[in-house]
Amino acid sequence: MPQPADRPASLVTGADGFAGRWLCRLLRARGEPVVGWVRRVPLRPIGSVRYEVIDVTDAVAVAAGLSGWRPHRVFHLAAITRVADCAADPARAEAVNVGGTVNLLEALRPDIPVVLASTVHVYGRPEWLPIAESHPLRPEGVYARTKLQAEQLGQQVRPELRIARAFHHSGPGQAPDFALADWAQQLARGADPLVVGDLTLRRDYSDVRDIVAGYLRIVDHAAPGAVLNLCSGDAPTLATLLRLINGGSPPRVVVDAARLRDSDPKELRGDPSRARALGWIPTRSLQQSLADLAAGYARGQV
Repeated sequence: MPQPADRPASLVTGADGFAGRWLCRLLRARGEPVVGWVRRVPLRPIGSVRYEVIDVTDAVAVAAGLSGWRPHRVFHLAAITRVADCAADPARAEAVNVGGTVNLLEALRPDIPVVLASTVHVYGRPEWLPIAESHPLRPEGVYARTKLQAEQLGQQVRPELRIARAFHHSGPGQAPDFALADWAQQLARGADPLVVGDLTLRRDYSDVRDIVAGYLRIVDHAAPGAVLNLCSGDAPTLATLLRLINGGSPPRVVVDAARLRDSDPKELRGDPSRARALGWIPTRSLQQSLADLAAGYARGQV
């Protein structure tokens, strides 16, 4: 494939996912050419992004997709991220989350900087709070285990691989497969009461637009091999987050027992010190992030 633009382009895998779309928007807003790898042609493409349908589990297809051009930098976001999907098909989760990472890294030239989008879930149940990067890695479940495998095998292939462990994030455009977006969709549909799970849990949420800005900061400025948390350092209750989605007032709710899991940690709260020291400065409040999430559903834009 010829060089996709006069200026060196960034490669974003998983370019049509929730974070991938916001990352593509960020790069395009900076005037940077972007090549986005996707599983299928997007229904709502981001303007000026050059999309390529590449299956990251196919090593031959990955190598062919990189032949003839050199990305400026690579953001590896392609993954199966829904915990339920990973649990339902562990082989597929391993093929995408682990095999896809290895295929990409083995095909890239070693001088190209890469950031791997990982997750808070590699830490497992916290032994202390806030969770720093030095916390033991004890993932629970298929999704978390495959993401840790991707980290470990990725750094075996490329010791200079940079890893961003993103904590929970939300914002406009998130699919209702995830709790906050599910509540926003229920509210937009006029549900009364809302169906929820355990609202006493505490979670460290950031805006997706700040998270992808963190990916950019890490790939451009972090030392080779660096591992950094992307998180807020605060962990409000889910009840508080639901009130924010509902404009500040608590809606009527009914607890669905199927949404309760004994394995859920009562609190996940991260230490963002390393990322902050690198110059990552989140710019959106949680209130604004959740207001934007709710507004998107109210307008039917998801």
